[in-house]
Amino acid sequence: MNLNFGVQKQDVYGTYGEFTIESENKHITAQYLLTKMKPGVENSWENSLADQMVPWREIFKIDELTFDELLQRDLDDSRVANDLIPYLLGESGSNARFFPPILAVLAPKRIDKSGILPYYPALTHQSDTSMSFGNLFEFEKHTLNGQLTPLGVLKYNQKQSALIIVDGQHRAMAILALHRTINQKWGDNKYASYYNHLQVNQQQIKNLELPVCIVFFPDLYEGNQALQTQGIDLKSVCREIFVVVNKNAKRISPSRELLLDDEDLAARMMRNTLSQLKDRGEDNSSVARIYSFAFGDSLSDADTRKSEVVTGQLEYCTAVVLHKIHCAISFGMKDAFNLDESTKDITHSRRTKNKERCEDLLRGTELEQKWNYYDRFSGKYHPLQQVQLAVNLLGNLTDVVLLPLFDQFTPFAVYNQAMREVYQQLQTPLLRTEEIHIKSFNLLFEGSAVQAIFEDHIHRLKDKLNKYQEEGKPISDYLHNQLKDAKNTLKAVESWEDKIKLNTACKLFSIECDRFLDNNSENEKKELLAKAKSILDAISTQAFQLGYPMTIHSIVELMIANNQYTSYEERLRVTKFISQLYLKALNKYFSSSSDSLHHTLTGLITESRINVFNPSELGLRGLLHLHLKELNESQWIFFRYAILEIVHCKYSYQGLLEELNSPENQDLAQKYLRILPSIIDSILNLRKEFINKGIDTSIKSKEFNNQLELQKAQLKGQSLLDEDIETQVATIIKTKQIEVEKLAKENIKASLGELADKNKILVRLTTNHNKTEYNSGFVTGIDEFL
Repeated sequence: MNLNFGVQKQDVYGTYGEFTIESENKHITAQYLLTKMKPGVENSWENSLADQMVPWREIFKIDELTFDELLQRDLDDSRVANDLIPYLLGESGSNARFFPPILAVLAPKRIDKSGILPYYPALTHQSDTSMSFGNLFEFEKHTLNGQLTPLGVLKYNQKQSALIIVDGQHRAMAILALHRTINQKWGDNKYASYYNHLQVNQQQIKNLELPVCIVFFPDLYEGNQALQTQGIDLKSVCREIFVVVNKNAKRISPSRELLLDDEDLAARMMRNTLSQLKDRGEDNSSVARIYSFAFGDSLSDADTRKSEVVTGQLEYCTAVVLHKIHCAISFGMKDAFNLDESTKDITHSRRTKNKERCEDLLRGTELEQKWNYYDRFSGKYHPLQQVQLAVNLLGNLTDVVLLPLFDQFTPFAVYNQAMREVYQQLQTPLLRTEEIHIKSFNLLFEGSAVQAIFEDHIHRLKDKLNKYQEEGKPISDYLHNQLKDAKNTLKAVESWEDKIKLNTACKLFSIECDRFLDNNSENEKKELLAKAKSILDAISTQAFQLGYPMTIHSIVELMIANNQYTSYEERLRVTKFISQLYLKALNKYFSSSSDSLHHTLTGLITESRINVFNPSELGLRGLLHLHLKELNESQWIFFRYAILEIVHCKYSYQGLLEELNSPENQDLAQKYLRILPSIIDSILNLRKEFINKGIDTSIKSKEFNNQLELQKAQLKGQSLLDEDIETQVATIIKTKQIEVEKLAKENIKASLGELADKNKILVRLTTNHNKTEYNSGFVTGIDEFL
C-alpha cells in the first residue's frame, strides 16, 4: 500500500512497538521500528539506511547550534578507529562480532541551515494500520490474512529526513566508518583523517549488521497546538530520551546534564548565557567567544577541577561554573550577600534553593501576579512562556554582570583579542588549504574535548607501537605516519597556543611583542609569561568568577536595603550601575599609568600590584596563602574581599570617580556614597579577619609547635623555673604573631600601595566627587561619613 504517490521514499523493514513519555499532564506517544543497517556496496535498503544514519554532530553545525539542541557527548573517533573497528573486523582476537541496538530518531531536516525542525508536517493520512506525514515519511503495519502482524515498514524521504543517533553513537560510527570507506563517501568530513588507514573489502564486512531502533513521535506534528503550547517539540523529547537511556549507562558529565536539564531554572539560564556568546560578529575582537567556555564532556565536568578550573587550557570558564553563578545570584541564601558574613558559603547546592530570593527578584514583573511557587526546579511546573520569561529576567541579573566582565575586564579582553587574532589567521585562504592548520583550528576552537580526544588518539597509537615492538611484530608505515602526523599536529597546536599566551601577556602589560622578542632573553620572556599567567589563572577560577558577581549583588543589596519595595527594573538598573562602577575601577588597577608601548620589562609589569593574585609573591593572594594554601571554589568570599579592597585602593579609585561624576545615574551615585562608610567598615573588618586567620594558622602550625617544644626542652635543660619558661614561650609566640601580622600587612600594601584607613578612603572619594554629596541634602560633610 503506497500512501503518498509521486514522492520517492526509501523503505525500512522491521518489527514495531510503542511506548509513552509522560510527566504530570503531558503525554506523548512514541512508536519505534526495530530494524538493522549494513555497511556495503550492495545498494540494499540496509545499505541505504547506513547512508542516512548520522551522528548528532553532522546534522548540527557547532556555530549554528543552540544549547537547547546540544545532546551528544563528544564522539571519540580515535576509540572508534582503534578499538571498535578492529573488533568488528576480527583483528582484536574476539570471535563474536556484534553490537547491541543503537537508538535513532526520525526528524525533519532544516532547509535554511543545519539542524532539525521542531515538528513533523501535519498528518495527511491516518488509520488503524498506517499514517503519513506529508512528503516526509509514512508508516504501515503489515497484515496477514486480515490479522495484524508485529511487522512494519517505515518509508522515509531521504532528502528531507534525518535519522539522528541519540544513543550508541560510537557503535554506530564504527559501522558508518566502514560503510563510508568502502563507498568512498567521506567527502570533506573533517574527522576522516582518523579513518584514512582503513582498507576494507566487501568480503570482510558482508556479515556485519547493526540493530537499529528508529523512534518517531506521531503526536509531534505541525498544528498540534496543545503540545506546542506546552513547549514540547522534537528537540525537547530527544533530550528527555537521551537523559533516560543514559541514566544507567556511562554517566554523562555534569555539564552535559545541565545542558539537558529542563526542570532546573538555573540550568536554563546557563544555556541562555552560553547562547549569547555565539555569533557575536566581528565588530569587536575583544569580546568573549563561545570557544573560551568549556561545555563538553572533558574539562568542564570534573569535581576535581574545583580549584584552578581552566589552568593551562584555552578556556577560562565552564558551563558548570555559569550554572553555579546563576544558582547563587537567583536562589542564594540571604546571608551570603552580607559583606560581614565571611563564613556563609554558597557553593553547596542546599544553599542555592532559596525561593524567597527568587520571589524578591521578580517583584514588579507580570510573574509576581501569576506565580505562587518560586522553586528552582519548577521548569516543568509552570507554563512554558512563563518559564521562559522567568529565565530571561532572572538570568539577565547575572548576565549584565558576567558578560561585561568577560568582554571588558582588561585581562579577559586582551586574551579574547589574542585568541581572535589566531582564529582569523587560521581562517585565511592560505592556511585553510594546509591540513595541519585545519587540524590546528579544530583542536583550538572546537572545544577542549576535541583536543582531549586527539591526545587520547596519540596515546593509543603509542600503546600500539609499544605492543608491536614488545611482540616483535613489524611496524606498519601507517602507524609510523599516523604518529608522525599526530606529533606534528600537536606541535603546531602548541605553537599557536604559545603565540596566544605571548600576545596576551604583551597586550596586558603594554609591550610591543615583536620588538620585545628581538631585544630580550628567553628568561625575560618566561618572566613576562609567568606574570600574566598568575593573573589569568586566578581570574579563571571558580572562586573569582563566583566572587565577582557576588560582590556586585552584595553591594546592590546594600543600595536597596532601605527601600520598602524594589521592582525588578530598579534592581536591574542598580545592578548595571554597580557592575560598570567596579569594572571601571578594576580596569584602572590593571592598566598602566602611561600610554607608551614598552620594548623591555618596564612599566606596569614592574609594579608590585601585578602580583596581586600570585601566591608566591607579596600580594592579596599571599595574604590568603598565610592560612590557606589551596584555592578552591569556597574561597569566592576571599575574592569578594579582594575586589572590594582593589576597587577602593589608590590605584583604582579614579575609575570609581569617573562613574560617580558621570551625569547619568546621579541618584545612584549619591546612594553609593551614602553606603560607602558601611562598605569600608566591612572591608576593614574582613582585612583584620584575614590577618588574624594568618596569625592563628601560623601559631597552630605543626612546624611552629615543634619549634616551641624544642625551645621548651632547651629551656628546661637550663634548669629554668616553669614560670620563666612559660614567660619566654609567651614571648616567642608574641614575636611570631607580630612577625606574621607584619607579613600580612606587607602583602596588603604590595597590592594596594598602602594600608589606607577609613578616613583616607572616604576623603579621596568624597572630596574628589563633584560636590553634590555635600549640597544635596544627603550629607553635610566628611564628619557625617565618619
